[in-house]
Amino acid sequence: MLKINLEKIESAPKDWSEVFDYREDIAKLESLLSKYNHFKNIIVVGNGGSITSYDAYLGALGSALKSNTVWTMEADYLKKVKDSSPKDDTIVLAVSKSGKTLGQIESLLYFSDYKVICVTEPNNGPLSEISKKMGWDIIPHPPVGGRYSGGTSCAFVPAILAGMNVQDIKAGLEAGYAMKDEAYSLSKYYFELEKKGYGEIYLPIYSERLKGFQNLIVQLMHESVCKDGEGQTVYAALSPEAQHHTNQRYLGGKKNVIGTFITVKNPQNNIKVKMPDEIKNVDYKGTNLSIIDGSNYQDLLYTEYLGTKQDADKNNVPNVTIELDKVSPESVGLLVAFWHLVAFYSSILRKVNPFDQPAVENSKNITLEIIKEQS
Repeated sequence: MLKINLEKIESAPKDWSEVFDYREDIAKLESLLSKYNHFKNIIVVGNGGSITSYDAYLGALGSALKSNTVWTMEADYLKKVKDSSPKDDTIVLAVSKSGKTLGQIESLLYFSDYKVICVTEPNNGPLSEISKKMGWDIIPHPPVGGRYSGGTSCAFVPAILAGMNVQDIKAGLEAGYAMKDEAYSLSKYYFELEKKGYGEIYLPIYSERLKGFQNLIVQLMHESVCKDGEGQTVYAALSPEAQHHTNQRYLGGKKNVIGTFITVKNPQNNIKVKMPDEIKNVDYKGTNLSIIDGSNYQDLLYTEYLGTKQDADKNNVPNVTIELDKVSPESVGLLVAFWHLVAFYSSILRKVNPFDQPAVENSKNITLEIIKEQS
């Protein structure tokens, strides 16, 4: 279901974490959420790992409800979401493991007159206390850090409400966690190249349905790995659009970038170019435009990827390809778990803690002090 074209696949070390052994009780969640089945809209309020996994699922699999994600306290955006989400038809879901993210609480307050569910540690943190005082339902968030929580209530509660096949996502996650050797090999590939001066990873994604993986992968790699002066900058972008700007940086700029192409072999829809006879003879760079007549659109997308990859190979620019057979609940779950492992092993190789984020917490504390000074 997932292929990676590394030349060498190495055995992963025995380092492992119980984080990846957690298994959510899907039937229990579905039972708890059944009383909310009448809602037509869902607003998910959170930051970072509390929303990035759900956004990855949402972009890939869609939603039976109108779904909005709120990650900001920007007034214009909050009003836009609220205006498009009638109170009687909308369920608001606040997700935060610790419940201590002030920005999330600020955003949530704008929707406090709506029906609200909170996924958080039930007996710890301000969000839990707020929920109890407001009479909101609480669904426990397990002891799994946000960015690694794609297989927990953190992502599964909104996914269930959105009508996704969560059992199949879960099966995909379990398959992904079995790819230890492949994930370790990619992590080591990055690590060895970083020691040679390759401090950046360019991540073009050749599927609009996987757009939600941009933030998830960047967060996993930055927040897990980039500590004590270690780690690489990851910039993800949808392609082929990214080829029209970032290929110049990747192939023409400083030689310190590793390409990581994410492609999908089989689309959900198989459609072909139908060209009017009147334009078949239009000149395009010395050939007729008719060369694409009848071509499969997915094949044309693949040639865009091949053009960039072959240019990179020709110029000895490091690159690797990750290919999904198709976009499905199973493959999306697998891809999430695979990147969990890549972030984990990348941290282990650099001897940093995969599960903390000290610089993130420092900036939050400074923000709080500024608010206190201004109040």
